[in-house]
Order: sequence, then C-alpha cells, then structure tokens
Amino acid sequence: MRWLRAQRAALTALMFSAIAVAGVYLWLEVSPVTERHRLTVVAASDGSAEIAGQELTVESARWDEFDSLPGTRSVSIRLHASGGADAESCGPFMLTEATSGRTWLDADDVLDVPYDEGESSCLEESAPYDIISVFLVPEDAVGPFHLEVAGEENVVVRFDVEL
Repeated sequence: MRWLRAQRAALTALMFSAIAVAGVYLWLEVSPVTERHRLTVVAASDGSAEIAGQELTVESARWDEFDSLPGTRSVSIRLHASGGADAESCGPFMLTEATSGRTWLDADDVLDVPYDEGESSCLEESAPYDIISVFLVPEDAVGPFHLEVAGEENVVVRFDVEL
C-alpha cells in the first residue's frame, strides 16, 4: 500500500498519457477511415451524370486502343465534359469489374497516351472538353465494368461500361 501512495503521481501521469495516446490514435487513424466510408454513390443515367459542377457523358469504351504490358489489356474510356464557370476538378477515376469487384486506377501515366487524345481529369472553369481515362487490366478481365469518378464532398458517380 505504501508503494501505491509513493507512486501515485507517476501512475496518474501514466494513466493520462495512455488516454492521450488512445485519443490521438483515434483522431489520426480511425477518424479518416470512417470519413472515407461516408461516400455517396450516384448511378449515372443514360451514360450521363452531373459531377463537380459539370455534366460528364461516356462517349465510348474500347479494348486495346493503346499498347499494354504483357499479360494485360488496356481499356480506354472517353468522356465528354460540359465544362462551365462552375466546373471543378474531379477524380480519381477507378474501374471496377462488376462480377469480381477487382478495381484499377487510371494508368495513363504508365501507358503512352498522347496528350491530344483528351484531358486525364476534370478541369476547373473551362469550355467543353474531352477526357480519356485508360486502365491496365489483367487478360482475364472481361467486364462488364463500372467507371467511378470522385467529385466534391465525398460524392462518387458510377457509370456502367460495356465493351
């Protein structure tokens, strides 16, 4: 009992330190993960959707338009953006295979996609323009796919893509 009284200040400091560490962990590690899972997914109707202050429309989707790495295929998806004074940036672009749930990020920096093919993401305050998003998928990926485009305030637009 005498030892507990002698160590009372140290034990109290240790208890408050443990509480502070737990609080910091929750603030820095758990809170951002919880925030990320609060996404609103909006399904595009007829290949068009409003996102980031502009309307995006899927124009085409093609297999192997660009050379890919061995064991992979390229999927290129072209969109038209309405632009406008209220247009904001958006992204990233993700492609998900509907049947398996496998997901890929845009790979235009890995592949040789010419700059004149279109923008790689949404532009702010612009005239109408075209976007091209190119993905590397395994040879066994067959589709159908969902193209997901992230916008402002945790809103994601999902386009159905058939090849």
